[in-house]
Amino acid sequence: MQENSILPRDRDADLADLWKRADWIRLETIRLVEIAKSGHYSSVFSCAELLSALYYKTLRLKPTDPKWCARDRFLLGKGHVAIGVYPILSDLGYFPSDWLDRYTRLGSALGDHPDMTKVPGIDFSSGSIGHNLSVGVGMALAARMRNQDYLT
Repeated sequence: MQENSILPRDRDADLADLWKRADWIRLETIRLVEIAKSGHYSSVFSCAELLSALYYKTLRLKPTDPKWCARDRFLLGKGHVAIGVYPILSDLGYFPSDWLDRYTRLGSALGDHPDMTKVPGIDFSSGSIGHNLSVGVGMALAARMRNQDYLT
């Protein structure tokens, strides 16, 4: 990925590729659960297609600048799905792939639930189910009030 490359909304991605990426997300989840010796397979498995479509086609992102103000925001309601988001963020270039091999290990930024202060590309530290709704509404209203076009 180039230094300043922006992943625009509505990128070219055919359906077959998105299905393959969803399967890859599931396989990476299995691998990370094996590393951690615990995890939530079914939570990721139920939304792998959604994550694939959002991150590889829909969201406007800039992995080289995770706090870029014009990026679209994605907030997880069920934080334990982070195990399926981390491989995507690594694949897009937010952090090196070797971070995945240390998932949930002492000193690792990658925990069971996403931490926006430690993981590039995470917009909200979730864990308490339901908080993402009010935070997301606040982010969307902030965009409107600032006349910005990012989506939440």
